[in-house]
Amino acid sequence: MYSNRRGFLRWIALGLGALVGLLPALTRRRFDRALAQGAPASPRAAEPKFVKVATLADLVKGPLKVKNAFGNNTATLWLVKDPKKADSVLALDATCPHAGCEVDWRGKNFVCPCHGSAFAADGSRIRGPADADLTAYKVKVEKEEIFVSRT
Repeated sequence: MYSNRRGFLRWIALGLGALVGLLPALTRRRFDRALAQGAPASPRAAEPKFVKVATLADLVKGPLKVKNAFGNNTATLWLVKDPKKADSVLALDATCPHAGCEVDWRGKNFVCPCHGSAFAADGSRIRGPADADLTAYKVKVEKEEIFVSRT
């Protein structure tokens, strides 16, 4: 197979190179399996980081659209009072799950101007072509201030 020490070392190097090349694929698969089973990606991922986005007074006239809620070039959110819990607030991603257009508030529903998908005030899908609800974010209200978490 190999005739000298140099040939032997070449085979060892090739074997180690192949093993090192496979490591990312093997560890990624294990990481994906852990996430699918509900394990947090890291200890920090388990702790949601809340960001102040508005106050309750901002919702007096109805739903509030918050652009770049988490900083520059981040999500646009709709803040709306929860129709099921009078003292609760919902934070919904303004992006339509169908084609990525930004939904608008129209009276009692969110409507996508691109293809006509409609969503109830709680973000649930009313009609398509979207086949999913609007993404909801974790919200907490403290001292009349509304905080939203990315996770």
